[in-house]
Amino acid sequence: MTDNKYRVPRVIITNMFFWVLALCLCTFLRISLLLVYPLVAVAFIFYFRLKIMPVLLVLLVMIGAGWLLSFFNGWYPLYNMLSFYYMLPFLLLFFSVPVGPQYAKYDLVKLFLKILTWVALINDLIGFWQYFSKPDSDDNFRGIYGSFTISFNGLVIVNSIIAFYYFSLYIMDKRNKNLVAFLFFLLSSIMGFFGAGLLVFIISFILTFLRFHLLKFIKTLLIAAAVLVVAYYSLLLIRPKVLNYNKNNVAKILSFDVENGPRKIIVFYNYFISYPAHIKDFLFGSGPGTFNSRSAFMVGSPSYLTSAGFIKSTRQPYYFKNYAYTLWNDTNTSQALFQDGFRNQPFSSLLSFLGEYGLLFTLIFMGGYITYFRRVRKIPRWKKNPLSYSYGLLFKFLSVFLLLLLLIDNMLEYPEIILLIVVIMKLLHIELLNQEKNGAQTVIQ
Repeated sequence: MTDNKYRVPRVIITNMFFWVLALCLCTFLRISLLLVYPLVAVAFIFYFRLKIMPVLLVLLVMIGAGWLLSFFNGWYPLYNMLSFYYMLPFLLLFFSVPVGPQYAKYDLVKLFLKILTWVALINDLIGFWQYFSKPDSDDNFRGIYGSFTISFNGLVIVNSIIAFYYFSLYIMDKRNKNLVAFLFFLLSSIMGFFGAGLLVFIISFILTFLRFHLLKFIKTLLIAAAVLVVAYYSLLLIRPKVLNYNKNNVAKILSFDVENGPRKIIVFYNYFISYPAHIKDFLFGSGPGTFNSRSAFMVGSPSYLTSAGFIKSTRQPYYFKNYAYTLWNDTNTSQALFQDGFRNQPFSSLLSFLGEYGLLFTLIFMGGYITYFRRVRKIPRWKKNPLSYSYGLLFKFLSVFLLLLLLIDNMLEYPEIILLIVVIMKLLHIELLNQEKNGAQTVIQ
């Protein structure tokens, strides 16, 4: 029998686990997630003893049925398998929940966010040094996050989440250090020059605090307007060309037409003129990875991710070939003509759900998403315990933030973003259950 004195305390193991996770999510080591993403998701579920929600089983049945039916459109195993690689770990982790209070001796959210803060702080300080050493470049604020795949957009998302965390703490305790941390990470987020990401942050911010009470509504709008003004004038001072670029993008989005409009909107138009005409594909999807997902472009585009030849295919599924690839290929993504920007990227994970997994799957997913959100929101002591209230705000923010990110881009297929958001949501769920059990005994240091 093992002597207890030789056992490593669980808090030490958890610290080590969180450090490894933070480094894999917020540094150049995130490239490793392309190999270990499913293993990390499963390890997290087992370590924190989560159980699956019934809706997950329904979603898996829908995926299986849709996959079998997609064989009538052709056999595309590389597209299917790559899409499964990203989809299944996400569904498994998101729809797994804690069975009750656990690890009540220490605050898991505070522990993980403190580690994440240190990693992000080092990264951002290096990023500021990179910027001021070469201020004429628009893409040098990257620190140790690296330039692999999503790069700057991902760094903006990381800093946005940490910024909101400290803002939620400041609401609770009014400590100046939390306000300073919020402003620092907000500025770091702005330095990433990801206009769509900042817009999603502001919208999520508004919806998180939105109440039907008129005065609170006005206060929320004023705070959001202040954040928008800070972002605007920061860009005006630091990067006027970037600000002008984003303003032109907004103007072009507002003047949409099918021939010359933003391809991010055209791809939605293409979905609605193609899928409803084929009832099987409309309801059950055309098959995983066969429309506008990142998986489709990784496998089927000859000019995208050419270094990974083992996943490439010369065959292109019908919907990808005719309704997505036409919008994003080497003939229409010229940087010189500003055709490669966010507004022209025909990507959206929620649209991929509709096209590749079907309307029925998407409706069940959204129903499960709302059910899980309400489940956590119903945990008592939202306002009786200030820290519980703060964590409730963060959970609500992340719930909205994740949905909007899935709407505007293929974020589902970037493990460093999905894992970061969902892991924090799970830790918040565990800690809220702990606080429900312990009440006001939670100590804020």
